[in-house]
Amino acid sequence: MIHHLIKRSAIRYCSISKRYLSSETSDVFKLQERGLFCDNLAEVDANLRKLVTSKKQTIYCGFDPTARSLHVGNLVGLIGLLQWQRAGHQPIALLGSATVLIGDPSGRLHERKQHLTNDDIVSNTENIERLIRLIFANHEKYFWKSSQKKLLPLTVVNNLSFYENMNTITFVSTYGPHFRMNPLLSRKVIKTRLETSHDGLGYNEFSYQLYQAYDWYCLFKQYDCRFQLGGVDQIGNMRTGHDFISRMTNLEEDTYGVTVPLITNEHGEKLGKSMGNAVWLDENFSSPYECYQYFRNTPDTKVEEYLKMFTFLPMNEIQQLMETHRAKPHEYAAQIKLAKQITLLVHGEQGLESAIRSTQAMFAQNIDLLHNLTEKEINGLSVSVPTMQMDLNPELTLLDVCMAAKCFSNQSVALKVINDGGVYVNHKKLANPQAVLVFGIHILPNLITVIRVGKKNFYMIRWTNADMSLRSKV
Repeated sequence: MIHHLIKRSAIRYCSISKRYLSSETSDVFKLQERGLFCDNLAEVDANLRKLVTSKKQTIYCGFDPTARSLHVGNLVGLIGLLQWQRAGHQPIALLGSATVLIGDPSGRLHERKQHLTNDDIVSNTENIERLIRLIFANHEKYFWKSSQKKLLPLTVVNNLSFYENMNTITFVSTYGPHFRMNPLLSRKVIKTRLETSHDGLGYNEFSYQLYQAYDWYCLFKQYDCRFQLGGVDQIGNMRTGHDFISRMTNLEEDTYGVTVPLITNEHGEKLGKSMGNAVWLDENFSSPYECYQYFRNTPDTKVEEYLKMFTFLPMNEIQQLMETHRAKPHEYAAQIKLAKQITLLVHGEQGLESAIRSTQAMFAQNIDLLHNLTEKEINGLSVSVPTMQMDLNPELTLLDVCMAAKCFSNQSVALKVINDGGVYVNHKKLANPQAVLVFGIHILPNLITVIRVGKKNFYMIRWTNADMSLRSKV
């Protein structure tokens, strides 16, 4: 992970490891064997090392409640806070109920079009706080040994408390003189939007960096918070906050920005809701199965990077795991370990067990596993697997169901593939397109049918209107 360290008048660059080899050390910059190291920060590195080892530090990461849930792209920020917590420092999650109304332009080519109501913001904020607390609780329960020193508890702060008793005139007149226009206009995100976007940049988005700076200043005053953590697209906002705190304290206090990478797929595309490829951390939006499968399908080119970034596994264990994976890549040992670790962190033990049951039901070719799926697990599968609801009819044939479920583009293709033995119903090959579906064999007691075309194309039918008299005729 590339970490940008901001100190006084210069932005310094430092790439450091985020895995803490010893829970007994508070030196978060000691973890160079993650493949990332400081090579040009001798003086600053020494100062930082002294700062983080001499006493407990406080670090925060902000989350604007733009949606009901955080997503996998936000997870690296939470992992960052957890790693600092593991090293003995105080983590703060700042919820941006106030700043979400303004809109952060970082990483965006156009202004956000969403319009959140007050009820939306309250609901989103409450759910995001619940998710963050759940992930921290899962970490302590499953990844932190009871024999280790006690973790400093997570602090959650809502930045609405910073502004609810302040009007615009007070904010501008009191703090406006400490922001200078040249530095504000020089931020990369501001310049990019002004120079390349036909929409330009609204004052609301331009001023976002002022409010993020004030957030940090409030946390600095209340919690002695000297470190801010965020994605690399936040470096300009961090710099504004650093400069603001320096001015407010007459250059007597040091603050530091630590950036973590934006998570991308193998094509270099950022993961997130605006890109339409988000995997949500709330099981009501992305099931544990979907989370598990997402990381289970991590390409070989990304899996080692993700193991270092997203898990708390020791480096030697990751190295051994990668050696095993390279020797037998078809067994996907690295991807399976990654998927289990992240699903356990996000969804807990029950969520992981559910994800594994669902995975086995879909891929282990065991009909008993399919009909033992719970309603909740079926709902989770239906998010990832194309699903069709159909009325249970005693005369439905395999061809009827395949066409209704849109397994094929046309009937001619369907007939050929079915006759050639390319269609499986509940893991059993069915090569007769006119075969009538039978309850208990093709239609399971939990009222689902899983159709597989070829090796990887799954479809699920959820049967409705299934009273007992109709079942007996099927």
